[in-house]
Amino acid sequence: MIKQDFYIANIIARHLSGEITHEESVQLESWRKEDSAHEALFQKICSKENLKKHVEKGVSFDVATGWLEVQKRIRKSNNRERMMKILRYAAAVLVPVFFVGITLKYTDYDHSSDKSVLITQPILPGAAKAILTLDNGETINLNKETADALRKIEGTHIQVDSTTLNYRLAQSTSARPKPVYNKVEIPRGGEYALVLSDGTKVHLNSMSSLRFPVAFTTGKREVELQGEAYFEVSKTGQPFIVNVNGMQVEVLGTTFNISAYPNEEYQTTLVNGSVRVSAEKGESLILKPSQQATIVSGGNFIQVRTVDTSFYTSWVKGKINFKDQRLEDIMKILSRWYDMNVVYENEGLKNIRFGCNLNRYEEITPFVKLLEKTEEVHVKIEGNTITFHN
Repeated sequence: MIKQDFYIANIIARHLSGEITHEESVQLESWRKEDSAHEALFQKICSKENLKKHVEKGVSFDVATGWLEVQKRIRKSNNRERMMKILRYAAAVLVPVFFVGITLKYTDYDHSSDKSVLITQPILPGAAKAILTLDNGETINLNKETADALRKIEGTHIQVDSTTLNYRLAQSTSARPKPVYNKVEIPRGGEYALVLSDGTKVHLNSMSSLRFPVAFTTGKREVELQGEAYFEVSKTGQPFIVNVNGMQVEVLGTTFNISAYPNEEYQTTLVNGSVRVSAEKGESLILKPSQQATIVSGGNFIQVRTVDTSFYTSWVKGKINFKDQRLEDIMKILSRWYDMNVVYENEGLKNIRFGCNLNRYEEITPFVKLLEKTEEVHVKIEGNTITFHN
């Protein structure tokens, strides 16, 4: 029952922040129709007066005070105790989800007003940057100034701007004795996109790399990935294969996300189309849309589950979404993007669970201060190091 109540609170929060999925909308509608008390609670949380109050008060909103005020107005019913639980969960969820997703969008946050967090300087988000390694070993830092230099390399026309490397104008390479490979590496605190010669678009996340042929000349299209990438595969009739250490993903034309960082669980999340996921020495299976295949690094067993794909692909759209996840797992992802170090003075803090909806291109300070508002953890920021303590 507790999990159900927390889930309802979470999807109400996603409804308010505009991130709710169609499936969640159907579930929320069903819950509202179950009981008049459900509908009254929903209307109370979503009332214009309540939302206006949240936006005006911003992150200064006192969860405890807000809960007491709402509690006074909830009409008595046989479901009162359960309704109170849901409101408590909603308060906990709405703080990180609603305020990060909406309040920070419309409210000018006063970073000096909260003295509970020690901050010596803001930690800024990552930006588009990458290193291109050519077949001959030459390396080029990708930025706006490299556009002219990249117009023709190794007989191939390449377009580049501040965010994307484009091989779609590749010349015919059928006369070449062997494929010519390039490699794009994304440093910590970076991201970059590239369009391969077949029209496939690849978004690369921080601390990731992709090795690929300048032009696909054989019966299959094959690339090598480390880290995380979002693929929009062009349909050409030729198989497209992504090789990861210990895993292989094969498609014909589809959209999917792969996360395969060292010492972490490998994840393949299918948005649409179909893919075949194969463990290096184990089983092989085909995914359907909204399914995710996970493989423990070095393992041969594939686990499949149905997921909300938006949580695993939101980074491509400038968002970072988490749903009831451990603080350590959240900060592991954020540390790559914000290029920061994370310290826990108490190991138990790693297991505290949060949900949130972040703007990927905002500095991290507002999010950290919202964690403080939950009163479950305290934070200090020194340079590019965040320390969590009791």
